[in-house]
Amino acid sequence: MAQTMLKSGQKTAAQTARICVYIKDGLVDAVGDGLLPDIADLNITGVAAARHITVYSVQGNLTQAKLRRMGAELLADPISQEFSIGVPPAELTRGAWVVHVKYNHGVTDPAAESAQKGIADIGVSGVAGVTTSRIYLLRGRVARSGVDAIARRLLANPVIQTYTIEKK
Repeated sequence: MAQTMLKSGQKTAAQTARICVYIKDGLVDAVGDGLLPDIADLNITGVAAARHITVYSVQGNLTQAKLRRMGAELLADPISQEFSIGVPPAELTRGAWVVHVKYNHGVTDPAAESAQKGIADIGVSGVAGVTTSRIYLLRGRVARSGVDAIARRLLANPVIQTYTIEKK
């Protein structure tokens, strides 16, 4: 875990905060909508809708103001996207299967590297590291076994990624 120096010389563990970026309601989520025919190609029925959320996990000693600045000025497109700090809003996840896909430790994460550079470019200090992950929200009448098959065969590459599944 990253360490940060305090003025007194004491060290404290850096915190990790999540910034979740998602398409605004009423707009087309091309990634989510694009999953539906791919799911159908797997012969899995019952998934009526899909959405995706990009998650930026930012390590460091960061204030809420710095996190909001990162979301507003860099990570979310103000025209088509919204962001939340911490977890996705409950109204997005309620009733959905939530599949969280993360890179394995040690795997190169170019989007995270780009985000970390961008954060420095907008003048936000105190960032020790960034990782990215994806959350997929699947709605409809589909069993956990179907969601697991979707995650294994479509959403995650088992060589470089892991996933978790949760019903909200």
